[in-house]
Amino acid sequence: MEHKLPSSGYILGLDVGKKRIGVAAASAIAKLPQPLDVISADETALDQIIAVANKESAELIVVGIPRNLDGQETSQSQSIRDFTTELAAKTDIPIIFADESLSSVRAEGLQRNNNFTGASSDSLAACFILEEYFVSNSN
Repeated sequence: MEHKLPSSGYILGLDVGKKRIGVAAASAIAKLPQPLDVISADETALDQIIAVANKESAELIVVGIPRNLDGQETSQSQSIRDFTTELAAKTDIPIIFADESLSSVRAEGLQRNNNFTGASSDSLAACFILEEYFVSNSN
């Protein structure tokens, strides 16, 4: 699922959890992720993600994939890969993975240390996933 950074349009970031999916979007030009809504990880999740992607005119979807401290994928990684396969079957928007290591911890820390209540920790984690994608594709 390799894909080059789009030269224009928007990129959607997803932090897929067992109960909730954090969503963020960023312009491919400005590269400033903004938290969006949280989607319940239920039977409507795929359709809701596609609706948000269409609303945001997404050219790419970046899904966070968890890794442990050794860089190996975790037990949750396969369920996220399975979810992403289902999503890919329902849309023509390219989907890739980005390392989400510590994105949730960073998001919760931002909220706790800065008394930040403007977005959910799930959507903030999706912002950090997009940040990771931009950093790793800055060459």
